[in-house]
Amino acid sequence: METIYYLRKLFSGSYIESNNLNYSIYPDMSAYLLEDEKKMVNQVIVVSHLTKKFGDLSAVDNISFEVQGGEVFGILGPNGAGKTTTIRMLTGVISPMSGEISILNQSMPRDAVVIREKIGVLPETANVYGDLTGIQNLHLYGKLYGLGNKVMRERSENLLREMSLYEQRNQIAKTYSKGMKQRLSLAMTLMSQGRILFLDEPTSGLDPKSALQIRGVISGLAASQRTILLTTHNMKEAEELCDRVAIMNHGRIAAVDTPGNLRSAFQERQSVVIEFSSSPDIDEIRSISGVKEVTSTGSRVRCYASDPGEVLIQLVNHARKNKLRILHAQTESASLEDVFLDLTKEGE
Repeated sequence: METIYYLRKLFSGSYIESNNLNYSIYPDMSAYLLEDEKKMVNQVIVVSHLTKKFGDLSAVDNISFEVQGGEVFGILGPNGAGKTTTIRMLTGVISPMSGEISILNQSMPRDAVVIREKIGVLPETANVYGDLTGIQNLHLYGKLYGLGNKVMRERSENLLREMSLYEQRNQIAKTYSKGMKQRLSLAMTLMSQGRILFLDEPTSGLDPKSALQIRGVISGLAASQRTILLTTHNMKEAEELCDRVAIMNHGRIAAVDTPGNLRSAFQERQSVVIEFSSSPDIDEIRSISGVKEVTSTGSRVRCYASDPGEVLIQLVNHARKNKLRILHAQTESASLEDVFLDLTKEGE
């Protein structure tokens, strides 16, 4: 079980005693940075030419990126892109074949014990212990992290309330739903109050209500200046949570930027959406200057164009000429999903 393996590695050395600290759920982590860490706050994670192979399969292929202090950085990619393998290397679960990983100016895996004192990890699969109650799971992690009894109890109760699990705190965890287990798993991760959080597919497979709740918790953590690296294939989640995203496919990084900049860079995916009173002649619309692609459903037409404003003017002229009434019209920029599909379509 990967969770047990990670815990053994996590607590294989000394750890920080935190008995006298009484953080809130979302403390401002900048207050606890050491002087040498403050110097590195702009680049808390630096990955250089990271590679991992399993036999002939290049799971991660020579990737490089940096994560800034206090930002939410997303690795976005389809299943099998290499996201989880990257997280496992960054957290010291597996070792890279080549490349370098620097976390808070320390090297992983060389300084793994020291680094693990400063991070929290939410694995892809909920890591709860089914034969323990919810609160016993949190107490177990609190003891492993060296928390005093008072801090451990207070933090456990606060997190259970935050995750809407307080009423179920004394229930055996194996009776929890999938969403409840994932919320409990995130609470266990937050017992350490690590300065950097690694969240692997935090909302994968959850119902909309549970996913929304976990995204709300992540937003609260981001507001407290935690540095968060998360993986996801959920476009809405990436747009909502991430300051920057790396789009990953077949083990390689295709692009790294803010969601807004990535959308702006794909001008050919800008579009005009227009609905007429009756179905237009699609061939005539395709012939309009500047139109690159047309999709339609009945009287509703989407025209992709680099200059959607100019195309909209021509569509209005087309409607007047053909005595078509326009019921609705708007221009739309490229969505992150458009960018993602374009960058990951090669080799599909």
